[in-house]
Amino acid sequence: MPFDGFTRFSLTDGERSVLLAYIGVGLFGAGLSFNVVNTLGGGQEIIRSLGLLDLWMILAGALGAMGALFSTWDRFGHPGWKGAKRATWGFPLLSIAAAVMAGTLALPGYGTMFGPFAAGLAFVQVPLLLIFWMAIVLASHLLIAIWRRERDTLFTVPDDGIPT
Repeated sequence: MPFDGFTRFSLTDGERSVLLAYIGVGLFGAGLSFNVVNTLGGGQEIIRSLGLLDLWMILAGALGAMGALFSTWDRFGHPGWKGAKRATWGFPLLSIAAAVMAGTLALPGYGTMFGPFAAGLAFVQVPLLLIFWMAIVLASHLLIAIWRRERDTLFTVPDDGIPT
């Protein structure tokens, strides 16, 4: 009998969508952090060589964004207009939490204050980053909605059309 121990670790569609939401938010957080680190370099080149501190700041941006999605999890993925309203209010909370967490991880103390300032400045300097961030958060909202819908089916009786 062949070993089939990996089927235990297979993910449902909802779990895969949540994983994709975290990956998307984390990649954008790393990209935004790369933009901030590259802008702070002050040189005229488009991309400069990165040191260990720079790489840590980029990783901190990814971890901060994913941590912020985890902490504002209850705001996203709900159906209907109430769900859209919750996600609309969740967007600034997620953005501020991501900047604070990434800044604190990158530079404990000063980074807590500098993270939101640097993220806001990046959004003002390159408005396309803000549009992409909004698109990533909207996509995450829709992906989390798949998981919530899947989870809700666990607690309801399926309607197979047979009257009881």
